[in-house]
Amino acid sequence: MNFVILTKDAGLARRIEESLVLCRASGEAFADEIDMLRTLRRKVYDLTVIDARATDAASSAVVTWRQCHSRQDTPLLVVGSFADPATLFQWYEAGATDILSLQFNANEFYVRATRAVLGNARPVDRDPPTLCVGPYTLHKAYCVVELRGKEIQLTPREFATAWLFFSNAGVSLTRAMVAKSIWGSETECVDRTIAQHIYKLRTKLALGAEHGVTLRTVYSVGYRLEVSSSRELAHARFERACARAPFVSTAAHAVLV
Repeated sequence: MNFVILTKDAGLARRIEESLVLCRASGEAFADEIDMLRTLRRKVYDLTVIDARATDAASSAVVTWRQCHSRQDTPLLVVGSFADPATLFQWYEAGATDILSLQFNANEFYVRATRAVLGNARPVDRDPPTLCVGPYTLHKAYCVVELRGKEIQLTPREFATAWLFFSNAGVSLTRAMVAKSIWGSETECVDRTIAQHIYKLRTKLALGAEHGVTLRTVYSVGYRLEVSSSRELAHARFERACARAPFVSTAAHAVLV
């Protein structure tokens, strides 16, 4: 088993590594989310561990990046001290497989981690995550978008961008949000790069008035996916095992740069 940890607590990283010694696990620890994302983009792990003191469920770059990329379904264990049930629910809604208190013992962490990894390896008797908005259906596992029954193949990054906007229909997303969710960094992506991907997405998906779904540029802010009628937007839905939209909870603040 190989695992990755986001924490600023070197002692916690050592405790986790010692807990997994029985399964001959090897791990890497990161104190900064952006550094961790750079590694996640090129390397696959069996287990991801997040110290809740290092970030939070609502603004975690790792969480939003995982939600937009189809292959980032690695089990996620969250460790921390939680003052109220609402915080625990937020982490589960953000995709946590399991949550442990900081006072965990070695045996407890070993069992929870092993069960999470084995559970992820079993075949799942359900269809992959699917998102429907207007006449569009997005199939996350295959990076395919259906438009009125016609399949449109996208690259993984193009699909991740489409998933981000379609799962946040009606919400203005800043360029920084897009860069952070799709590229895993605000500094490695310039406006021109984002604009090029938006152009390709509009062209490939034929976004516009004809199909009732438009990807608009919001001056000095970023972009917003608009559905022509409020009725269609109300019926935008996740089907089966779909993750929660990453920015829904902050929609009221999404227009801030």
